[in-house]
Amino acid sequence: MFNKNSTNDYLERILIIHKRKGFVRSVDLARELGVTKPTVCDAVKRLRDRWLIDVADKGHIILTEDGRAIAEKVYNKHQFLKKSLTRIGVNEITADKDASMIEHVISEETYKCLVTHFKHVIRRADNVKRSIEFSEEGHVVGISRQGDL
Repeated sequence: MFNKNSTNDYLERILIIHKRKGFVRSVDLARELGVTKPTVCDAVKRLRDRWLIDVADKGHIILTEDGRAIAEKVYNKHQFLKKSLTRIGVNEITADKDASMIEHVISEETYKCLVTHFKHVIRRADNVKRSIEFSEEGHVVGISRQGDL
């Protein structure tokens, strides 16, 4: 079955492989997604039929403008979720796996609220870091209020 989640997974993976290698082949997708080459061939056909990818010379898979827009949105969401989870203490491997699952079920409204919340939290944390003075040994030697704490 080829659904929205599968589409997003393929497009995101194409983007990631292209960033890393400069080109994407079906075999690269099969290896990284843990699926067979015939499964990838079927997915490539479906993505091509929807004008989300094109296949160039030497079988290189290229994202169309629409495909790239979707891939970048999914990739950015994944990266935000992963970074947010690691920031609260989740190890990187678990955060990556969990972000992959969460990105498929989170609503756009909830995602936007999380982005706004974490931006505020990070800004406040940065203000707190700048307002605490530490000795070379790591001891607090002074605290000054900066910004809206």
